[in-house]
Amino acid sequence: MKKTKTPKALKNINKKRIPKAKLQKNELTFDVQEVKQFIENNPDSKIYLGVDSVRVKKNKVRYACVVCIHYAGHQGAKVFGEISYGEVQDAKLGRPINRMLEEVNKVIELYSKLEDVLIERADDVSIHLDINPDKSAGSSIAYGAAKGMIEGTIGIEPTMKPESFAASFAADRYCNKG
Repeated sequence: MKKTKTPKALKNINKKRIPKAKLQKNELTFDVQEVKQFIENNPDSKIYLGVDSVRVKKNKVRYACVVCIHYAGHQGAKVFGEISYGEVQDAKLGRPINRMLEEVNKVIELYSKLEDVLIERADDVSIHLDINPDKSAGSSIAYGAAKGMIEGTIGIEPTMKPESFAASFAADRYCNKG
């Protein structure tokens, strides 16, 4: 797995205000056509899809998916994000395999919404998951399955912690701000 450096524009995301989006029934969405147009208008950019989740109640989970478009790979970034909610399905809350796999499903769904513009830019697209391969972390339980789901469905090797800045910084910001 290639190691990526966190762009400065995304490193400081926790210090910046979340971009405006439409709020509907406690869920935050963005205009898919606007994102597609933005990607098409920035042909030299790198595109990172990230996902994260947080348990907000004993039985409720907040999911955040983001599209980070890094201008020309070095001139700042535009972040589009969406928030959705679901039920906790894990028997052991410290081993959140179902929640982690639902994160994977969410990012696959996000990719499929943007697939027509992303498929042409396969070398510029990266999928970031907030899953830690370290066995001492609870999320590690889903590492192999998540990696296989992304590679099998999208054909891209996902970036995991600690290099997954789109998930660990941008999506995390949306998760904990909602």
